Amino acid sequence: MSSRAAAVGLFLSLTLAITKGILFEGHALGPRCVPSHVCTLAFISDNPVILRCPHGLLGVFITWQYLDLAQTDERPITFLRSGTKQRPAVSHASLQRLQLKSRLLAGNLYIPSPGVGDSGLYTCRTGDATLAYYQVDFQDADSIQVSHASLGETALGNTTADLGDGARARLFTSWGPWQPCDRCGRPGERKRVGFCYAQVITGKEQYMGRPLPCGMVRWKHPTLPKRGPELRVEACQVPCDESYLLAMEDPNAVPLLVYTTYHPSFQDTAYLRCPTSSIYSPVYWQEGSTALTRLQLLQQNSSSRSLDEATGGGILRLSFQNRSQSTFYQCYVNGHLMGKFLITAPSTYPLTGGLASTYSIVEALVVGMSMFLVFLMFLSIIQSCRKKPGATVV
Repeated sequence: MSSRAAAVGLFLSLTLAITKGILFEGHALGPRCVPSHVCTLAFISDNPVILRCPHGLLGVFITWQYLDLAQTDERPITFLRSGTKQRPAVSHASLQRLQLKSRLLAGNLYIPSPGVGDSGLYTCRTGDATLAYYQVDFQDADSIQVSHASLGETALGNTTADLGDGARARLFTSWGPWQPCDRCGRPGERKRVGFCYAQVITGKEQYMGRPLPCGMVRWKHPTLPKRGPELRVEACQVPCDESYLLAMEDPNAVPLLVYTTYHPSFQDTAYLRCPTSSIYSPVYWQEGSTALTRLQLLQQNSSSRSLDEATGGGILRLSFQNRSQSTFYQCYVNGHLMGKFLITAPSTYPLTGGLASTYSIVEALVVGMSMFLVFLMFLSIIQSCRKKPGATVV
């Protein structure tokens, strides 16, 4: 798989995630987030998210500010603003990286691939008025603990840690809801995401405030032990009835399909990313007409195929050592076909100069046309959103 194809696939995946409107808006303990009040949210890194800004669709001038809560002597810094193509000047390298990968979508902040270092305080403002506050903890996807119920694996239990000075912390997992079964009419899987939370307890056995995501507690108590988020998977099988189809249906979804061809060599490894997939949405793969499940691949202990953990199975890893035939792979998100990948038989010979040039030209034409069509679709969605000023809710 060429680096250009990988970059193009990632671009289309992130762009299509916007158009489908399936971005995760955060996990919170306690009451629902209210505009103009601090909202504490937990996310998993490397998965696209969106932070809503009230009144962003009304055409008002919006600015987004960021503050690293580990830097107690800093002030919030504006890193994005609406109504202009010119980005605010920022000096911090970490904030420059956040600025480059973030986008505004009708005033809302879209971060396609947040990192742990992007945790902090995000504020949406118009003039001197603050419209939304978000205390955000991006938990490390590389440290995620995956357990499969069908293998008898258990989730992490509650633990208690000594913080010094007589204080202790109770660490636990706060679970999101179960996602729908990833397919119907045959054996499938469903998953749910768990976030690390901690509750500080004083020496007098009194709770200090409410539980917070572990990253936020660690800002005040650096000795808090490392504990990652969790992903719980279990087998499921549901009929293809009306209730299932309604649960999987997204009225704002745009029917889109990404088709890609890969020409691997022996010993190559390819990473197929399903467009619009993330750890927060049901996704499954097929090899030809054969359905793939995480349980099946784990039981086979396969070295040639595996599903990633960071995106909850959105990336299929393939190694090409003994393959001699071309194979189709398909992926589905929320029950909808989103990607088709033709993997040709591995070749021990590199493409000739003329043939490689032809492939590059064709790839460039297809990519350019795809980007143009997605851009037009993106503009049409923005225009339709502007016609409905009351549609944004935090």
